[in-house]
Amino acid sequence: MYRILPIFSFFICFSFLFCGEKETATNHHVVNSATNPKPSNQVKVVVKWEYTSLPLTMEIREPSGAQSLTLWTTGSIPEGKRTPFGELIPDSQIVLKPGSKKQFVLVMKNPTNDPVYFFAAPHSALPVEHSFGFKFKCLCVNHAFSVPPKETWYRVVEIRLSSDYLGDHLNLTHNLIGITKERMLQFEKNATKSIPTEMD
Repeated sequence: MYRILPIFSFFICFSFLFCGEKETATNHHVVNSATNPKPSNQVKVVVKWEYTSLPLTMEIREPSGAQSLTLWTTGSIPEGKRTPFGELIPDSQIVLKPGSKKQFVLVMKNPTNDPVYFFAAPHSALPVEHSFGFKFKCLCVNHAFSVPPKETWYRVVEIRLSSDYLGDHLNLTHNLIGITKERMLQFEKNATKSIPTEMD
């Protein structure tokens, strides 16, 4: 018994020492992970999507030159009808200057025979040190959306950069979550009672 105690004590001390070093290393990594962004004349903004229980995919497109749409305009177009949006934006990448803004159109096509319902979780922005000084007027406004069968859904959105924005690139990611019609109706009912949206 007397021989076991010193060995046991040594093991405890070694464990504390190892855990302390690991915690210090982790904290050190967090402190030094961010960099100091610098001003740039061009900021590359990439819009990305992740999907949860949603069979459709989202595109971003240029507005159509044929008609002017206001921010937040949302609707759906049956197959074969003229669309209020234009060309696909390559690589979902938008280039902005500090102090400028860009409107574009979110587009989701439903080729199935059933309606699809979804909502968007709040977007994430990376790198985090570049996330100060931008505003994305987008989907995550406490609202659920529906895409009718054989139609193409669209929504006019906007990205704005402040005049003193720092950084040269920014990745914006939304998770789109598929839901049932029942959950959408319940969500809309509760949200209008207690949660104001960004459009209010």
